[in-house]
Amino acid sequence: MRLLFSSKIVKIDILDKSGSVILTAERNFNFPKNLGSDDESILIIKGSSLRELEHNTTVNVIATTKAGERIRYAGSVSMSMAKQLNIKLFKDDGTEVLQERRRYFKIKTQEKGRALFFMRGEESVRFDVPEAIEILDINIGGIFMKCAGCAFEEEDLVCVEIDLFVDYKLNAVVKVLRVQKDEDGGVKGYGCEFQGLTAAQEDYIGKYIYKVQSEQRQKEMAQEMKF
Repeated sequence: MRLLFSSKIVKIDILDKSGSVILTAERNFNFPKNLGSDDESILIIKGSSLRELEHNTTVNVIATTKAGERIRYAGSVSMSMAKQLNIKLFKDDGTEVLQERRRYFKIKTQEKGRALFFMRGEESVRFDVPEAIEILDINIGGIFMKCAGCAFEEEDLVCVEIDLFVDYKLNAVVKVLRVQKDEDGGVKGYGCEFQGLTAAQEDYIGKYIYKVQSEQRQKEMAQEMKF
């Protein structure tokens, strides 16, 4: 059985036999940590007005991690009330990876930041005043950035500071992999790869990506409700 670390799961979808979504939960759920043992593995979802299902109803559970991995488990309803739904996950090899983990899952954004210094070969250049940069997309693997005040080259190592959250500035080194130009030869931006991120930094980027995705979904839902 494919295992997941519950702390990394950001969404649970419950589907019926036909594949229709019965319930989606992005919070107030407890994913079992004992999938590898012989004990019963129970997924618990809590709410205020949950749809009540018949005991032993067969369902599919899709767990989505913050990295974009989606894994489907087979299970059955062991308890169903308006405030709590318990689903027993089957102990078999019927799990299925619906979408392989995308370590480099990318989102569009418009965040501000600064280039503090860069290294080109053996030369290191520190700016007297940090150069303003604009982040156009970001993922755990890297960023695509614009910088009007400095012309970087491929293989440059740039120390950047990015304002992801109000109370947290991501300070990291990126390597310029490509210089993207327009039809007239002007620089549109730089595709960069993070170098040596810590686990805490990766976690912060993952949280930021999930935050932006949630905000986008809420806007889409609000727009749909207008029609």
